[in-house]
Amino acid sequence: AALLAVSGVGLGLREGVLRTPAAPLQVLGPMEYSVLAAVADRMLPAGDGFPSAATLQVAESVDLLLARSEPEVGAELQQLLGLLENALVGALFGGPATPFTALSTAQQDAVLQAWKNSRLTVRRMGFRVLRSLCLSTYFCHPAAYALVGYPGPPDFSSIAAPEPLVVPQ
Repeated sequence: AALLAVSGVGLGLREGVLRTPAAPLQVLGPMEYSVLAAVADRMLPAGDGFPSAATLQVAESVDLLLARSEPEVGAELQQLLGLLENALVGALFGGPATPFTALSTAQQDAVLQAWKNSRLTVRRMGFRVLRSLCLSTYFCHPAAYALVGYPGPPDFSSIAAPEPLVVPQ
């Protein structure tokens, strides 16, 4: 039992591959940012005229979104990303005993697929949260508008402010 515990701690402490963000991080730490960037890259690779998630800085944009959210939201996302990165958790669920960021792209795809189809609600919901964050952030970028036929949000800057309503007394 002691040997298993020690080896489990060793797996849990394995380091992943850190990425350098394009902008200073406000909520996510370097590890969480790196996991989110890897997830976004797997969910939104470049192709068919669409830029990659990295090109549109999806992970950096999510960090900015988290900075405007309640602190609990950022803390919960950090926990989710830590769970995905943890090699011990991966090994316990039959996946590779390697941090998510250190996996090949094919292995990352397999891990995300396993989360998507898991019998455990927490893993399925975690996948949905990551997918929703990545997709919504990607398609909110002006560079993605024309690619999906969206002209962009309306420009209200040319509309004059209404006159104040005067109520007779």
